[in-house]
Amino acid sequence: MTAGQNLSIVVPIFNEAENLPHLVDRLNAVSERICREQDVAAVHYVFIDDGSSDGSFGILGKLDFAGHTATLLQFSRNFGKEAALSAGIDAAADADAIIMMDADLQHPPELLLDLVRVWKTEEVDSVFTYKEDRRTSEGFLKARLTSGFYWIMNRGARFSITENAGDFRLISRRYANALRLLPESQRFMKGLYGWVGFAQRGLPLTPPPRERGVSSFNGARLLAMSFDAMTSFTTAPLRLMALAGLFIACISALYGIYIILERLFFTSNGIGIASVLALISFFGGIQMIFLGLLGEYIGKTVLEAKRRPPYILAERRVVSPVTDTVPSARTETPS
Repeated sequence: MTAGQNLSIVVPIFNEAENLPHLVDRLNAVSERICREQDVAAVHYVFIDDGSSDGSFGILGKLDFAGHTATLLQFSRNFGKEAALSAGIDAAADADAIIMMDADLQHPPELLLDLVRVWKTEEVDSVFTYKEDRRTSEGFLKARLTSGFYWIMNRGARFSITENAGDFRLISRRYANALRLLPESQRFMKGLYGWVGFAQRGLPLTPPPRERGVSSFNGARLLAMSFDAMTSFTTAPLRLMALAGLFIACISALYGIYIILERLFFTSNGIGIASVLALISFFGGIQMIFLGLLGEYIGKTVLEAKRRPPYILAERRVVSPVTDTVPSARTETPS
């Protein structure tokens, strides 16, 4: 890699008012070290307020970015983290590399030095972090469910989504340009990282415990996001559904043969009405699940066909050491 390159740090925000002053202080310290030790010309910040209700955007405008240019984006409402990451990548189009990270400080800013070092010294377009031991930090059940999710996502695909890899990563300019070419509005960024390809390198990460605030990602929301990811990014559930139907048909045929043989050659008291009702309820439930899954895929197709933008900006500000604050209060949509 050549010297004197520009780096942008993209940070989605949703109700992180308590963490923002501490985050910016640590980013300022790390950015100075990156410029000095890794020969980076400039570090820019891009903060995306994803419809926060705790005044996060107002707090951002009052913080000291220690001479670094900061672009502050505010969504018109909550569009989700995937849309916020896309907005940050769009806003950092001129950067030679982009680092994406969370604002809750569970992505330690000090690790940015390692990401930049690997990018500068190795021929890779993406340096990502992955949880080293999910079972210890999240428990056995959640770790097994996560493994099952990635197993389904990677079935039959020509690319692989790295298990336990998160959004804390560095991507090169050509990697970011490739992401910007993808037209879908229903985005699953972890899947898109794998689909784009290019040379990638992983670094282990053990996230520190959250010190301030409360995470908005509870179990129900994570389950819903996982289901959205599967139905918007892979057809593996449809294939598994077809295989399940074939398996049930084979078992039913064998059972039917067994009933016929039992009637012809053995003494039988017959099958009670309770057993019949249980079988009818079971197969009815299976059919409803499969119909609901098909409905999810149809719904995703309808949403994509409408070509709605993934996000809408309510406000854009650029805080520069030269021009101070340049506000832009107009409503914007991505190009």
